[in-house]
Amino acid sequence: MDSVIHITQPMVRDFSTAGGHGPADFLMENGIRTKKWQGYPPSNLNVIGKPLPPMPEVAIPRFLGKAEYATRIVLPNMLFARLLTCPHPRARIKSLDTSKAEKMPGVAYVLTHRNAPMTTIFRGTTAVDDFMPEETSFAGTVVAIVAADTEDLAEDAIAAIEVEYEPLPFATRVADAMSAAAPDLRMGKGNLIRRRPPTDANYDPKATWGAGMGDVEKGFAESDLIKEFTYYFAGAVSVPMQPCGCVAKWEGHRLTLWGMGQGIYPQRADLAKGLGIEPEKIRFIDKYNGCTFGAARAGSQSFYVFIAHIAKLTGRPVKLMLPKDQELAHIQIKPETLTKFKVGVKKDGRIVAILHEVFVSVGPMENSGHASSPGHAANQTEIYTAEVPHWKSLWYAYKTNAITTGASRSYYQQEAKWAWENMIDEMAEAVSLDPVEFRLMHVTRPGHKLHPYDSLASVEVLQEGAKAVGWDKRNPTPGGGAGRFKRGLGVGISQHHGGQIGYHEGEEYFEKLSAVNVSGNPGAFGTEIELADDGYVVMKIALPDSGTNHATALAAVVAEMLGYTARDRIRVAWGDTDVAPSSGEWYAGRTITLQGGAMCAAADKLRKDLLRRAATALKADMATLQIRDAVISSTDNPKLRITFAELVRLNKGPIRQMGRNVGAGPRGEMNKGVGACFVEVEVDTWTGDYKFLRTVYSHDTGLVVNPLTAEADMHGSF
Repeated sequence: MDSVIHITQPMVRDFSTAGGHGPADFLMENGIRTKKWQGYPPSNLNVIGKPLPPMPEVAIPRFLGKAEYATRIVLPNMLFARLLTCPHPRARIKSLDTSKAEKMPGVAYVLTHRNAPMTTIFRGTTAVDDFMPEETSFAGTVVAIVAADTEDLAEDAIAAIEVEYEPLPFATRVADAMSAAAPDLRMGKGNLIRRRPPTDANYDPKATWGAGMGDVEKGFAESDLIKEFTYYFAGAVSVPMQPCGCVAKWEGHRLTLWGMGQGIYPQRADLAKGLGIEPEKIRFIDKYNGCTFGAARAGSQSFYVFIAHIAKLTGRPVKLMLPKDQELAHIQIKPETLTKFKVGVKKDGRIVAILHEVFVSVGPMENSGHASSPGHAANQTEIYTAEVPHWKSLWYAYKTNAITTGASRSYYQQEAKWAWENMIDEMAEAVSLDPVEFRLMHVTRPGHKLHPYDSLASVEVLQEGAKAVGWDKRNPTPGGGAGRFKRGLGVGISQHHGGQIGYHEGEEYFEKLSAVNVSGNPGAFGTEIELADDGYVVMKIALPDSGTNHATALAAVVAEMLGYTARDRIRVAWGDTDVAPSSGEWYAGRTITLQGGAMCAAADKLRKDLLRRAATALKADMATLQIRDAVISSTDNPKLRITFAELVRLNKGPIRQMGRNVGAGPRGEMNKGVGACFVEVEVDTWTGDYKFLRTVYSHDTGLVVNPLTAEADMHGSF
């Protein structure tokens, strides 16, 4: 891969507070002793770190147009569902007449708030108790669902439904919800959501969430220069290529549902809860998605209970596939945010005071989302506040009549960090300092007493990226180049959590977490690895694929641990509760970390099991045995050998091992992912047109499992 410059640095740095840099084969994590690399040091690798194409059984059906997306499912005698939605941001339904629609030929069922099941449904991870309300709270709220023999008949029936709305005062923007003339959206409680009691460390009487250090007023008094900035982000949405939807089919008392999202077991549990039945009576299938971004799962998941309910009452399979205009009202959006900074600096450019305020629209939710989550709101402040003696960050979450906000390629992340990066650039210019130099003055470094991360390559990504892009040759005067077309270099950095790293079986902290009901924890991941007599290893994982092809990385890990020098003997079965063991859902980077932990546990157990079986069959000391490409042999006597296939035949059936992993505990608190992006652009100063010329994307990645995927991911995220 010609476009990648790989700079190798120590896997565990000297500043590690957990002792990972020492000569011992263990380190301490919050007082818990654990083996480095979980016993498999990253040396003499044959598969991990090699660029590998996608798993064929996942990728080839996509290329051939045969992949089983929920929206491609066609069943005999199937009904098609269509929606009637409210066109107003906020309204009361005064009258609703469905009689004409119900009498139309081919119409099997009409569902409204009058006959909808009283249940709790979920939009993404948010519980919604009133899905078809008489008082609507955003444009696109569902008023009726019609199921008919064809899509056209369902559309005709929707058009025949008569609704009279009473439009109500609304606030679709955060400024409207904040104003003195704002409509009352929360029944006298005020549109600002305050969810934290005074005993909470992040409680602030005037805001939703607050954090800080020192005395900002004192800091401003000590400043030589004070600047104020305002940055507005209008909101955004990640639109999937695949339409949102689902298909429900009952066979007696057993339901099969084809869904679209990022997991199958948590969704099955929510669906069972909504229908009032046992989860075991539901088969949930979700193998392929045409993107989800975190956002699209809400656009499908919201409807599971109702489509299953209609299928049960009609005795026929029912399919829902949303057209884009309706889909956009039901997939989660990035929220509108208004960010304000007041920044005080000394003459040398050192920041001594920051007041950071974020005003957020959370849509019709009765909670503040991640705007009051310390793990997310605080994540926006850590990168530049470690060396600032006086700072305060306040978040204000307002209920509005916008579309529901939530995870949409992350949650309150890029838009919040974008404001910080703009502020840092403007302050660097105000004090006449180089933007990279100014960042290095203020960026949090590893091992800091406030943010004691073992992994935080803030300095390296800036310095190495600057070298690669030729930052020292940059024109330091904005617009100072000659001529109509001017070129410039810019930089931005970001940090994020390190993939919610957890603990797998065999580690001490896993046992501690197991005592707190791991099976009911959405962060609990499981897998089964099966070795068949043909020498193929089948990984059984629950997680759907959304084009990320995470099975490719997981297969590389399993192949490496089982002694293969290539990945071609690994297969995958996935996305079906009748096939794969229970797992959580993937979001926030949970595939190679949390699902990968379960794979490591299962592969480790299978490897040890095979070595024990081989030692018995060969009458050899297990400690002298080695594995390579499905052959176990003795290092003392190479002729003493047995194959995986022979061990399976001796077992008279496949050899299987289960693995589990749980995402919790202190491990994830010790690391942060950091990246820097350098971009060169050319601007036509006569027209304002611009174009990208080149970029350097500098990432602290750790050991890359599959460089081919990593490079593609960098292209995509850029």
